[in-house]
Amino acid sequence: MIVDYLRKTNRPYSATDVSNNLHGAITKTVAQKVLNALAIKSEVRQKVYGKQSVYVINQEQFESPSQEELNDMDSKIEELKKEVDKYKEKNRQLTSELATLNNSLTNEQCEERLKVLTEQNRKYEERLKELQSGTKQFSVDDAKRIDEKFEKNRKFWRQRKRMFDEIVSTILDAIDMKKKVFEDEELFIERDPIDINEDPLKDL
Repeated sequence: MIVDYLRKTNRPYSATDVSNNLHGAITKTVAQKVLNALAIKSEVRQKVYGKQSVYVINQEQFESPSQEELNDMDSKIEELKKEVDKYKEKNRQLTSELATLNNSLTNEQCEERLKVLTEQNRKYEERLKELQSGTKQFSVDDAKRIDEKFEKNRKFWRQRKRMFDEIVSTILDAIDMKKKVFEDEELFIERDPIDINEDPLKDL
């Protein structure tokens, strides 16, 4: 059992490691005796580090891989490295998120926040049903916001038109040309088709 395990894993282990990795199927004492016997028979190599011995399967039992196999191993190693990097990054992100959660909201705060979001969601669902049914499309607040936005944009419209007229007037003074002649020239200047003071939504 031990030699099969060492051959399968092909990694160095102490007697304690072998016993633990085999989940106690073999005691540490028995594992030590078997490993020593295998070392005497050269089935495993023994390395002594202070008071502890480490054993690894004799590598001469394995055939040397071909160049193609080595290249394949290198490719797999690179793939595994990329996968390890990916999981490291994912672990870093999750650790950061966990730290943020631990430093931000308690369970009680989360429950309170959930209640607020649930209520907001309920209101949004009611609003969606109203829009889908065609009833109560705009509230008073909605109409007010639309009017304010329209007036704001019309103000910008007037400002730009006034700036344009001032620029044209300056040009006419400089070249001594009348405005009618200037407008008749093919200068590809597009005028506003709507009167600046007219309400474009009056017919809606």
